[in-house]
Formats: sequence, structure tokens, C-alpha cells
Amino acid sequence: MSRTTTPIRLFCVLATILLLGTQAFSYEEDTHFLMTYVICRSAGFADKDALIVAAVDQGMDDSDETNAHDGPRPQITEEWLWHALDKNGEMHAIGIVARRNALFQAAMDEKDPRNRLIRLGIFFHYQQDTWAHRHHETDDHLSQNDYTTFDTPVGHAAYGPQPDRPPLDPVAALMCLEDGIVHASDFLNSVPGSKPNIFFKGYTPEGGKVDAAWKDKRNGKFFNEIDLDGLARGSARLFLASLIYAQIDVYQRSRSPNILFEGKQTADKADLDKVRVALQNVCTTFKRSVGTFQLPTETDKVSQGFTNMTTQQLLTLTHGSL
Repeated sequence: MSRTTTPIRLFCVLATILLLGTQAFSYEEDTHFLMTYVICRSAGFADKDALIVAAVDQGMDDSDETNAHDGPRPQITEEWLWHALDKNGEMHAIGIVARRNALFQAAMDEKDPRNRLIRLGIFFHYQQDTWAHRHHETDDHLSQNDYTTFDTPVGHAAYGPQPDRPPLDPVAALMCLEDGIVHASDFLNSVPGSKPNIFFKGYTPEGGKVDAAWKDKRNGKFFNEIDLDGLARGSARLFLASLIYAQIDVYQRSRSPNILFEGKQTADKADLDKVRVALQNVCTTFKRSVGTFQLPTETDKVSQGFTNMTTQQLLTLTHGSL
């Protein structure tokens, strides 16, 4: 995908934006809820704590007043506050990364135990969106801190939801997961009495590569799988890469009407229950390393009460306020 457009191509892109609205999508619930829960439980969080973090993470999209858009109308303040979009092109990646770090520090500094978990969920949503809300077609798409951002107010509406779906950029999805497990471990290390999982002690993110030899009819320019070849059996790196592999393997594809994808096959929205089963199978395989736990359901998420949050609540978070 080139960012250089001819007048006809530009017209088609603008038409796509109008059709989709100016929505600023983000990684979807299979990442924001299920994968976040897996990250937390695998790192050593108790079930109830991991569920709060994951429910808040997904609650940022579920809640009308913290979502990046209200129907077709962008919520610009929320876009840059909570969804890692560049504020009118003024923040650049360095500003987005600085806000990401500030959100993590706020979670670390929080004294109220429940609010610490809430702040961590806010952080994880933003951290994950730093990987979704970037131009995946540019040479810098795998840079931790110097990538090409999507900006307010339109986000990646021209690209539709594809940047939020791991098959478009499996390596970015893996790097997001690696980044998440490091932060979860660091968070636990700061909590007195906690027991971070030694499986991830000293873990250093290394990324990965697309499986060029993937023999699957879905394989294509915009639908890829992560490569597991050469990863040490039973290793933390294989565990994380296997989660991404299993997540991607659930996705189906269809021909895209979007001119930016040249009419090729792109990923459809994943079936959440099927992703849950796929991730559960990986966790069960690695249970000796990450423990035994059951991934939560949509009902479990809703029961936590984070589907109607507001920006004002999050900015003025105090004991018992949420």
C-alpha cells in the first residue's frame, strides 16, 4: 500500500471514509479483552484482578463516552486521550509513547488497589492501540518508538478495521503482546507480596517474522501468519508466538471492497468464542509454565461493570468512584 494517491485514488479513499464514517477503530475484543486476560494471568495476576484489568481494557471501547467515536462522529478528545491517535498530527510517535509511559506510571503510582488495576486496564488499551493505530504499510511499522501514526479525527477509517486485525501485521501483534507481558511483569514486581511468574523473568521482546511458507488458502498480501519455526520448545517466546498464531488461525477472510487493499482478500471480524477456545488451548498446553486458568466469557466481562465509563470518571479517578 502506498501513501501516494492519484486524484481518482484519493476520491475513492475519501468515499471509503464517508462510507465507514470517521471511526477510529482499535484492536478488537479478542485482543483488548481475551489477550489482556491471558497476559495478566500468565504473568501471575489473580483471576479477579486479571478480569478487572481486561474488562476495563475492553470497556474503553464498550463505553460510549470513552470510545473513539460516537457512531460516525469522532470523539477527538477521547481519540488522543485513550486510543493512541496523534492529536492533529502534533504529538507524533514520541508524544504518543510519552503518554503511554505516563499512563503506566500512573498505574504504578496509584495507591488504591482497585484503582491500580483500573489504571492498568486504561494503560493496556492505549498500549495496544499504539500498535494498531500506526501505518502498517510503511517501513517503520515495527518501530517501538518512531513509527508513522494515524491522526485525529479520522484515524484509520480509510483502511477500515484491518489495522486492528492481527492477520494484516502478525509481527506487530506479537510485538504488542511481548510489550504487554513485560509491562504486566513490571507492574507485579512493584506490588508488595505479589509473585510474578518466573517464566517471563528477564524476558526481552524480539519480535518475529511472517511465515513465508504458510500453506493455507487464506495466505495473501494482506492476510499473514506468524512464523513459529526455530522457537525453542517450551519457551516463553514460543508461548507468546503460539497465542498470536492461534488467534490469527481463527480469522476468516473475504474480498475487500476497499481500493487501498486492491480488492484482495482481507480478514473478517473474528468469532470471539472461537478465539477464546483457541487461546485456551494454547494456555492449556503451557499450563506447567503459566498455570491453569479458564478464559472469561462476555458475561464475565459485563459483570465487572466497566461498559459505561466516562472520560470525566477516568480523569478524576478516586477511591470508589468507578
